[in-house]
Amino acid sequence: MPSPLSPGRIAEVRAAIVAVAEHQAVALGLERVSMHGIARALGWSATALYRYFDNKDAILAAARAAAANRLSSRLEAALAGPGDIWARSRAVGQAYIAFARAEPDAYKLLFALSQPASDDYPDLAAATARARANLTRYVERLVAEGGVEADADLLAHVFWAGLHGLVSLEMAGALTAESPAFEAIRHEMVARLLRGGRKLGDGG
Repeated sequence: MPSPLSPGRIAEVRAAIVAVAEHQAVALGLERVSMHGIARALGWSATALYRYFDNKDAILAAARAAAANRLSSRLEAALAGPGDIWARSRAVGQAYIAFARAEPDAYKLLFALSQPASDDYPDLAAATARARANLTRYVERLVAEGGVEADADLLAHVFWAGLHGLVSLEMAGALTAESPAFEAIRHEMVARLLRGGRKLGDGG
């Protein structure tokens, strides 16, 4: 019978399993991820994985939760940074882009079309709610402190949709040498979205 593992060791092993699953989900597609494939990559038997997770969906849910929490940590640090609300809002956008570029597998997994239901996994539901709150909180501050007249939740989702689309274009290689620069597109997009609602400051 296997000896008991310390909580620290369990967390370490779970993180290793999640990292493999995250990579395989992007490289192979979610439907081709399997307990056997994850175990093989780790040099284990599939049976060993069941000491840490009930099934593949539980592993992928943990991977999504971990990715969402890492994204949230970046966004929260940006919003808590120096400067006025316009500077901090720009920092939030940069933090979002930096996460996608630094952790493309995690970013792609977060927005994969096929996903286990987050309601079945409390940690994932909490991480998803935290990330969504962070993607709207800075716009609420813009409305409250920056003189923007808008429905904060709606504007936040418009910003998110635009930025996600731009990041996805970059990841797909659709922004070529002939395309306008990434930051030029982003600045123009934000400026146009804010035009008419902005009373003061520079939100580009």
